Amino acid sequence: MDTPAIQTDGLSKRFGRVEAVTELSLAVPPGQVLALMGANGAGKTTLIRMLLGLLRPDAGSASVLGLDPQRESVRLRQQVGYVPETHHFYPWMRIGEVCRFAAGAYPTWDADTCRGLLKTFGLDPEKRMGGLSRGMTAKVALTLALAHRPRLLVLDEATSGLDAAVRQEFLETMVGVAADEGRTVLISSHLLNEVERIVDQAAFIDRGRLRFVEDVESLRERFREIRLTFADEAPEALDLPGALHSTRLGREWVAVIDDASEARLAAIRERFPQAECACRVLALQDVFVALQRAAGAHESPPDSSATGSAGPD
Repeated sequence: MDTPAIQTDGLSKRFGRVEAVTELSLAVPPGQVLALMGANGAGKTTLIRMLLGLLRPDAGSASVLGLDPQRESVRLRQQVGYVPETHHFYPWMRIGEVCRFAAGAYPTWDADTCRGLLKTFGLDPEKRMGGLSRGMTAKVALTLALAHRPRLLVLDEATSGLDAAVRQEFLETMVGVAADEGRTVLISSHLLNEVERIVDQAAFIDRGRLRFVEDVESLRERFREIRLTFADEAPEALDLPGALHSTRLGREWVAVIDDASEARLAAIRERFPQAECACRVLALQDVFVALQRAAGAHESPPDSSATGSAGPD
């Protein structure tokens, strides 16, 4: 069996009294595309920073590409393409200078790939970083992450500054990156509807705890939206055990269930014979929303990035 590209065992991190990540154990096979699902403050960015050796865990261990993120951080980062949500570049540098500067840090830097990405993203090497829009700056970061042909690509809300057309363009590029030479991709994004077609697995993190990791196809089979339309007035309450959440809309009740087996659907129809029952397959984005609503809304921990310290995402 292949060694996991990413493996954690009981990984934990606290910031004061806030448990950002708690006893998280995860194994990602090489060549997989994994989506991290979770609300702001769930612990996704904290987990990513620990995987890259940017944060030291309080407990547990991690292995990324067979390397220890703490003891072998330099070797690890040379094999990882990392794009965070915020980017820090010297404003006086030109795009071409940034690329040449980054090339010195990566033994596998591919100048042809870099030039091709600059052309694809419409980036002029002579433009200064200080004059770029947020979207153009994000394109530069994406170019740097892909140009050294990394074994692992980590995207933490990487496309948040891009318009819809450019996001689609980047995702199409990433499909090739993921398929080429069995690269592994870890995506943390709120735009799950846009990444769903390239994702193999999804992991749901809630308040620092990993609730599950599952194949996307399995998730699609497991979760369903049930719409019950009543001929007369809908009941005041819907007694549907096991529903993640339910909402009344006039004469209808709409619920999301976590067991879409034929037996379960037949039991629902039998329970409500006076209602017309329709069933809909959910997209990954809909599954995330349902899980988040079921988990309950919670306040995000304070953002400590303004003070320069690394805090929970």
